[in-house]
Amino acid sequence: MGKILKFLLVLSIGSIFISCEIEEVGSLSLQTEEIVNVSGERAVVLGRIVAFENIPVEDHGFYFSKDEGFMDPIILSLGATSRPGRFIGEVSGLFLGRTYFVKAFIVRDGELIFANTLSFETLNPSLTRFSPISQFGGGEITITGINFGDDAEVFFGERKAEVLEVSFGFQIRVRVPEIENTATETIRVLTRGIELTAEIPFRYAIGTFELLDNSPLEGLSIIENVYFQSGDRFFVGMGRDATNLPSNTFWEYNFSNQNWERTGFEARMQRRASDSHSGFFGGGFFQTSVFGPEVLSDSFWYFDGQEFQSLPAAPIDIVGGFGYEIQGQFYIAGGSLGVGTLVYRYDPNTENWEIRPNLPSRVDNRMVHFVYNDLLYWIDRDNNLTAYNPFTAQSEVVSKYPSPMVENSSDSGGFGLVIGNSVFIGLYDNAREIWELDMETMEWIRKRNFGGDTRGRISGAFHKDGNLYFLRSYLINPRTEFWKFDPEGF
Repeated sequence: MGKILKFLLVLSIGSIFISCEIEEVGSLSLQTEEIVNVSGERAVVLGRIVAFENIPVEDHGFYFSKDEGFMDPIILSLGATSRPGRFIGEVSGLFLGRTYFVKAFIVRDGELIFANTLSFETLNPSLTRFSPISQFGGGEITITGINFGDDAEVFFGERKAEVLEVSFGFQIRVRVPEIENTATETIRVLTRGIELTAEIPFRYAIGTFELLDNSPLEGLSIIENVYFQSGDRFFVGMGRDATNLPSNTFWEYNFSNQNWERTGFEARMQRRASDSHSGFFGGGFFQTSVFGPEVLSDSFWYFDGQEFQSLPAAPIDIVGGFGYEIQGQFYIAGGSLGVGTLVYRYDPNTENWEIRPNLPSRVDNRMVHFVYNDLLYWIDRDNNLTAYNPFTAQSEVVSKYPSPMVENSSDSGGFGLVIGNSVFIGLYDNAREIWELDMETMEWIRKRNFGGDTRGRISGAFHKDGNLYFLRSYLINPRTEFWKFDPEGF
């Protein structure tokens, strides 16, 4: 039994030395240690001379070959050396997508000595992605991949684009050609004689704006108001004028005569109410005169498609909070009073309010928020898009709003309109950007920037037949404008 164990021990030790594949020559050992890096035309290899003292050699380096027999090798000579240790070599001029063999060598006392052999495969060029996936004509995008050559050419469809820079073989910076007849193009890269095609199409930043009315709502510059949509009907009201004149009514847009008309509904004005944009609203505060004190409001309402129904007062005072509707129930949350995370839910069937789990962070209605597939989403002032499940109270950050926000300038207001599986987000205060977020892929698609006066804020946002409609109010040269945006127009 002891002899068998001794035999196995010797066999194991021998296997270790064989696996290291070090060529021993007298008082030194030579090893082809590692393939450090491989591209399409280049390879970097690490070799090692192991010795306990300086041993001069006339030459050292690597042999490269397309066959394991090294019949026609590429010899990379690094010259004479007397110091043991690692040495590195880089070879260029290799063929794409080929298997190569490499072994280290030294010349000592005129004798050519080789180390073990390693193999590697050079890379073909490949295109992995480009960003952003949408851009204006004349803007820039970056194409990322591997093994791009300096000869790289980029095409949008059949049109050749201007290549601005090829960086380290894996990035191409390119200028987007101006849009012509189509809003999407296939990106192709031609490099090293190989054509590469992007998997997803490039999208131009498109959209057309039309000013429908430059003085709706009887000339008021309405802010801190309520707006909602019932079917294809648009409503806006309450709030106040830029001069602090209170508004205690609602207007409805009449598509037949293209005019905003009073509805006949009048109630005590409400500013900074929680508004679901679907017909539920309430809270905030009211004023009895232009310069009167701000008094908390406990009025809550719901428009059922025919008339405004008064709802029971909520158990809490809420100013500037979220309002949202999920499965026919009205939620109010956050606001500028108290901790800013409380949530209450109103059930129209029982006509009762009940407290729900707190939100994970403070929110207020100056943040864009919307409901998609019974989840609440909002964008905070760090650009984070958070998804919140009202039934499990679980939340997670799922994306980031792509446009920068300027504190106290363009980090409030805006809109979030859900149309099918897309959400259109943008037009923050004093900003002009609009984005389309694909809720299935979570990809942000840039739309054409708003071309009107940017020094305004959204006071209403709606959609009909694939088009977006919005009211934008201005404090400078006070007015409200009514616009139509076709997100697919160009």
